[in-house]
Amino acid sequence: MDEVDLAIVNCLQLEPRASWTLVASALGVDPVTVARRWQRLSSAGIAWVSGRAAGQGLPESCLAVIELSCTAAETLAIAARVTELPHVLSVEHTSGPRSLTVLVEVKDLAFLSRFLLESLGSIPGVVATSSHAVTKVYSMGDHWQLHVLDSRQRAIMMRARSPRVDGLTSEHADLARPFDAVDRKVTLLLGEDGRMPVATIAARAGLSESTVRRRLAGLVDNGRVVLRCDMALPDSGWPVISWLWAYADAGDVDAVAMALRRLPGIRVCWRISGGRPNLMLALTTHSLHELALVEARLAAEVPRMAILDRSMVLRSIKRMGRALGADGRSIRAVPLDIWADPSTPAPG
Repeated sequence: MDEVDLAIVNCLQLEPRASWTLVASALGVDPVTVARRWQRLSSAGIAWVSGRAAGQGLPESCLAVIELSCTAAETLAIAARVTELPHVLSVEHTSGPRSLTVLVEVKDLAFLSRFLLESLGSIPGVVATSSHAVTKVYSMGDHWQLHVLDSRQRAIMMRARSPRVDGLTSEHADLARPFDAVDRKVTLLLGEDGRMPVATIAARAGLSESTVRRRLAGLVDNGRVVLRCDMALPDSGWPVISWLWAYADAGDVDAVAMALRRLPGIRVCWRISGGRPNLMLALTTHSLHELALVEARLAAEVPRMAILDRSMVLRSIKRMGRALGADGRSIRAVPLDIWADPSTPAPG
């Protein structure tokens, strides 16, 4: 990848469905060149745009981190089966006592219980599970960016962004409406390709293009569907991800998390429940050697937080609805379906 490729990805991290004309305007290149480069990146699995249902419209939805202990001989096979489950956002082979670290989103806590007992419990070779509910999201991988655009380029992309709705108002009563069958169809197709053309969505969902445009605008602008541009970490220049389990005093957690968000390299920051750790962080670095420097900076700038445990991501197997190869590149889409019945056994 060269600087133009990285800049295209950064533009789509800001506005995943931006037109090639807009991206070309920001970068000062021809729209045809931008489209051709994106086609090359996406065809090679280097970069992609995906979509998924978010918490808006699903007030009881539950995001959870599940640690799986597996027999060594079965770990890869188990990871492959878990990857196919529609509630699973990501699967990582990690160092330390846990074999696999899995991120899931389900409709509510009762669904989480069924998922643990029925979906995961039906897989031979899973020795034990441990789960942590995410009670507050301070930062998500959705927000992580390459930061290769200059201020002028960012301004062009930001001016084109649709205003996101942060609260329920009389003008945006659509936020209170639960997802219906049409919303689900559109959302699942965006899970295959977040940049899928409106005409293609309409044809595959059996809807009119005007309906798709209206629903798509409502879902995205109201934050009910999250679109994100991802890329293979080895190609991004940030190939190393580490998880930290940490603790801060209950009354201090929000302030600590806000301080963490300002530090470079923080990809994820969650408040969690289900054990002594009440914070979970994902650090992304250029190399293993840089990790020690980042942890030293954390200790200096956020002294009120204690790190209780660490885990290195040895391999990302699934990320936000994409199955990944050993090189970290996307192989195929596995759309996320928060409405699926968790009692459905894992394929295989």
